[in-house]
Amino acid sequence: MKKTKAFLAVLFIAVLTIFIVSGLPDTVLSLINENIEKIKFLKTDNPYLVEIIFFTTYVVATSISLPVALILGLLSGMIFDAVTAIILVSFASAIGATFAFLISRYLFRDYVEKKFYDQYQKINTGFIENSGYYLFALRMCMVFPYFMVNLVSGLTTIRTSTYYIVSQIGMFPMTIIIISLGGNIAELISTDVGIGVELIFLLTLLGLLPLISRYLLKNWLS
Repeated sequence: MKKTKAFLAVLFIAVLTIFIVSGLPDTVLSLINENIEKIKFLKTDNPYLVEIIFFTTYVVATSISLPVALILGLLSGMIFDAVTAIILVSFASAIGATFAFLISRYLFRDYVEKKFYDQYQKINTGFIENSGYYLFALRMCMVFPYFMVNLVSGLTTIRTSTYYIVSQIGMFPMTIIIISLGGNIAELISTDVGIGVELIFLLTLLGLLPLISRYLLKNWLS
């Protein structure tokens, strides 16, 4: 086992080194920038069309429990202005999460309970003891991936309206951070100005917020 881990570590370092030396990072960044610019041009000509397509894509992807929330959140920050991105992502993520919740509850209940049995036991106990407060804690702390929370929560007795409202409020702080991070990354790619203080702060906040929330809410719920 130790030899296998050592081999995988060496292989990872070798691949990473080749990736950097070959100049692929610049190519990838250039490709991303070109496509982002094309989307921005399309948005200029058809602003509502791009917003509708993005919103619908986010809702559908979340509804079928694809773990793409982070990618789409960053992408929204690259394409839209901050206010538009926050509105789109906040509502799309909450609506999509609620659809996934309902699909799990009424269509795939037995499968989800079998697939995520251990997680279901933990989350269900939390709901029984703390109801919506526990859901808020899960959204803030990200103890479990969002898509898993959506699926497993469908097996509990929490009301749909409560699930939607608490989910939207609980995911809002992280939504703002991820969108701001996406905007900074887009600026970094397009201007090549280097990593700034704001980007470092957002990355730090992205890592610290779940940890701080988990600590505070764990003590509060106990």
